[in-house]
Amino acid sequence: MKKTLFLFSSALLCLNVSAQEAEPTNKQKFQSAIADKFPFARVFDVKYTQYLPKDFESKLFDEDFIEGRIKNQSKLNIAANLPVIMKPKWNVTASAAYKYEHADIDQVVGLNDLGQSFSNHSYDRHYISGALSFTYFSTLFKKPFIYNASVITDGDERAAQRIKGFVGGTIVVKANAKTKIAVGAIVLIDPASPVPAAPVFTLEHKFNSGWIIDIILPQRAFIKHDIFTNGRLYLGTELIADGFYLNSTQPGFAKVYDYRQLETRSGATYEHWFGDGLIGTFKVGLANVFNSRVTERGESTNDYILSTTQNGTGYFSVGFSYNPFTKRGNKAVKQ
Repeated sequence: MKKTLFLFSSALLCLNVSAQEAEPTNKQKFQSAIADKFPFARVFDVKYTQYLPKDFESKLFDEDFIEGRIKNQSKLNIAANLPVIMKPKWNVTASAAYKYEHADIDQVVGLNDLGQSFSNHSYDRHYISGALSFTYFSTLFKKPFIYNASVITDGDERAAQRIKGFVGGTIVVKANAKTKIAVGAIVLIDPASPVPAAPVFTLEHKFNSGWIIDIILPQRAFIKHDIFTNGRLYLGTELIADGFYLNSTQPGFAKVYDYRQLETRSGATYEHWFGDGLIGTFKVGLANVFNSRVTERGESTNDYILSTTQNGTGYFSVGFSYNPFTKRGNKAVKQ
């Protein structure tokens, strides 16, 4: 979840600028364009995700540790995004998010020769985060440009664990009726981040057939099309950064550890507009975790103590979001 905020915010910069160029004085259309791209940006969003079983292997201090099977893995995510101050040239927004995650670890077998015994078990994890963001609208080389700075704190049900932030900027290099292109960069104020900065690139292109290419790097690559009267279909891949905190009582170990993973989800998404700003979302596809590490709290993911390798598996997700800026009309999500 920690990097989910980072990815969402970085891509959000580009979307802000696109809306700024189209309607520089209409804040409601500006906000609607943001929420159109990212369900997380809507005022209220709740989502449930369920995974099929998958096998895993792990290494502790780069030595074989245990293997097993992850079953009944599910996640419940709740997010809120509220405007605090809205001005023509700048705004301040506050965000809060909560995640509950459950899984059963089965068929656990040790992979070393230390004679340790391992048992099947379940885990329940809570993750909480909050952010305060400042956004300023301007121009650079006669192009719309947006500056953004955010402060983020996160933790679990026991305590707040870390504070971090970022600053960034994005510029629209092309915007017409069919194509929008924006580029930018963010600087991460986080000693635990494996990189000090990251680029941002967005591309949206509308074909005459009605299909739309929707690319926001590094977060997602989709093609989409409006279907039925109030629906939209997405096909493609998105990158999900997730994690939670672990508390340890083992002698010789730190008190708090940070579990982080990077996961791609490829498949289909259907969104349906029910009216009055209520949108339902259903996703199904293949999830693949390609980076999964445990580090001491505040340390870089490059300095991990435990890593896991997980097989790909199927997943589905269902959610609802409320967006008061959604246009009251025939389309689920107005272009």
